[in-house]
Amino acid sequence: MSYTLALSPAAPAWRAGQRLLLQVDGETVADVDYRPAGDQLRPVVAPIDPLPAIYAAGRRCDSCGFAHALALCQTIEQLAGLAPPPRAAVLRLAAAELERAAAHLDALAALLDALGLAAGAARLAEVAGEARAALTGLAGPAPAELLLPGGLAHNLAEATHADLRQQVARLSRRLFQLADRTIDQRPLLARTVEVGALSRDAALQFGLRGPIARAAGLSADVRVDAPYAAYAELAPAVITQEGGDAYARLVVLLLEALESVKLVERALRDLPEGAWEGVAAPQLARGEARAEVEAPRGGLIYQVGSDGRRLTAVLAVPAPQLDRLLARALIGRARLDDAALIALSTAPCDGCGSGDGM
Repeated sequence: MSYTLALSPAAPAWRAGQRLLLQVDGETVADVDYRPAGDQLRPVVAPIDPLPAIYAAGRRCDSCGFAHALALCQTIEQLAGLAPPPRAAVLRLAAAELERAAAHLDALAALLDALGLAAGAARLAEVAGEARAALTGLAGPAPAELLLPGGLAHNLAEATHADLRQQVARLSRRLFQLADRTIDQRPLLARTVEVGALSRDAALQFGLRGPIARAAGLSADVRVDAPYAAYAELAPAVITQEGGDAYARLVVLLLEALESVKLVERALRDLPEGAWEGVAAPQLARGEARAEVEAPRGGLIYQVGSDGRRLTAVLAVPAPQLDRLLARALIGRARLDDAALIALSTAPCDGCGSGDGM
């Protein structure tokens, strides 16, 4: 029997209803049409002063907002001839890694929930909340507002630093225990190994970056390949898998979240003293600038133009996300019962789902 089925899985970074239109033959997906919800981005409207542009970029995506703001801040620093001092650079790294951990853990919680592993999903969601709480303790309720060109908007007080170190140490211990319990669960292995597999060559052809590419054996990571903030001194271990399937993507997300928290532990333990303050109204040069950061879902590029006073153009180029072609490659010929979990294993995000000229 052949029929058409509309599927709308709930992903934590999908703010609006996406649909997978499945052509089903028996219990197998014969073809897939991915229907995005439309443009859900909240663009920065140019011309705009630098500081409002940074904060607007931070509102583009609920799970990757700090990465957006940081990439844009770095383009402004190029135009202004500014560089963050070591203390500010390390705190930027810590905020970025806490955001990454929370985003990965949210995606994993949704995936385990789709697999019917409710207890594991609840534990992952709880730990994701702890990572977000640590990010709020470090950066405030709107993390992008920690940033000023050339540094930070506020310092990390000594008492807050001590409390945050304890909080992150607890988070690290709990996440290690959770990872140890999760990775080898038989029900999880049975549902995810060799499901939604993507080869290394296919990942290259699609131009994929971030966790989905690293799960297919690609090792590219902007933090290591072109370090920014304090990543030259505090380089993360690059997590890769060779399977390219839903299980490999799950493992990469989980181990990257753990590596992010461990990196924050190192950053807070060795936090430099000294200058941290940024510039609220930087003097821009006329011209163009480009910066790239490793957002939770891969390389995120910002390109800007300046008239010497304000930003006249802002272009965001996120890493490729789930789209019509990738959905067909991953879900076509899959079992119907696996379609939603394959989509969720890509950690899809509509805030970062397409480039945007502003």
